[in-house]
Amino acid sequence: MRLRESVRALILDEDDAVLLLRFEWPGGPDGGFWANPGGGIEAGETRLQALQRELREEVGGPTVQHLGPEVWTKTAIFPMPGWDGQVDHVHLVRTPHFEPEPALSPAELAAEHVHEMRWWPTYEVFASDATFAPRAMPRLLRELLDGADTASPVILTGF
Repeated sequence: MRLRESVRALILDEDDAVLLLRFEWPGGPDGGFWANPGGGIEAGETRLQALQRELREEVGGPTVQHLGPEVWTKTAIFPMPGWDGQVDHVHLVRTPHFEPEPALSPAELAAEHVHEMRWWPTYEVFASDATFAPRAMPRLLRELLDGADTASPVILTGF
């Protein structure tokens, strides 16, 4: 099985709001789904380098100097060109609130299936009926904010 390695950021500001992107493509959930920024690790890149590049492209920040703890590792099997699925390594990034200013144009983001981005106050995540990836994001986020151990990532499968 060929699994693409990916790195994503769980970006939390000083009020614990989380920055999420809405992805949408044919065959996906109606209305798309909200997920952490990030993406595939290119040949020769470290996780840190890939995360720095992905954050610059997708949200324009924050500048990440080192990887925070890997809080979730999610493996999903689905068809994609050249791969059978993806392993997302989600690292915690704490940052002051900022306004996203992606390096990619709106057309380039749409080509990457990104159609919206916004800060979600945690109470909205907890109360929302939106589709998240991982699907358990509201519960996982609550556990993390309640002091869950971050020494080892929570292992997730599927979406």
